[in-house]
Amino acid sequence: MPTYDLVCNACGHKFSVFCSISKKDEQVCPECGSAKVSQRFTAVNIGGSSSLSTGLGTSSCGSSGFS
Repeated sequence: MPTYDLVCNACGHKFSVFCSISKKDEQVCPECGSAKVSQRFTAVNIGGSSSLSTGLGTSSCGSSGFS
């Protein structure tokens, strides 16, 4: 299951949830209880210039890359 970075549209609280894609839109803010949350887009670190030249990077989830 993926981790989603969310932000509450009511109070601005930023939080992450680990859930299935079908449950992502059912999340509520843990601070204020609002159901008005949006997914935040975060930067991806692809691991330096050598990764840029090959198009391959390492995953923060511990995978060994592509085969």
